[in-house]
Amino acid sequence: MENENVKYRNMTISLKVAAEEKIMLRRLAEKYKVSLSEFMYNLVMCFKNQYDYIGMLSPGEEKLAENLRKVKMQNSRLTAEIENADFRVQMEMERAAKAINAKDEFAYQLKEQKAINADQLEELNSLKEINLMLEKSNNKFRRTSSNNQLTSIAAGAFGLFTGFAFKR
Repeated sequence: MENENVKYRNMTISLKVAAEEKIMLRRLAEKYKVSLSEFMYNLVMCFKNQYDYIGMLSPGEEKLAENLRKVKMQNSRLTAEIENADFRVQMEMERAAKAINAKDEFAYQLKEQKAINADQLEELNSLKEINLMLEKSNNKFRRTSSNNQLTSIAAGAFGLFTGFAFKR
């Protein structure tokens, strides 16, 4: 009765391989410290129900591949978003740099104009002083001229009176 439940492996299944393949399989068996026959038996028994998937992906692998595709799509989308964000940041930095340069240019022009205005104010003040001095000199000459005219008129009148007085 006990012998009925025990399965003896006494049947032989063979396969043909190339010499290099036999060497590779024998080395793998030696690596795991089993005979070549035991190694091949374990391989066949492990993969016996997966023959449908030889050359194809198993459902688990297909699910993983689909997840991988989704992750790759998400990565490419995120990469594009990062590139767009980098481009926007670069554009904003360039715009800010242009604005700062324009502000600096206006500030420079303003300072330059202030310096010109200060020079013009100094020149205007000196011209005002010169104008005041000339006005004073002009008034002095007018007074002198008026005095000279009065003196000339008085001298003329005195000459006339003197001339009339001698004539009489």
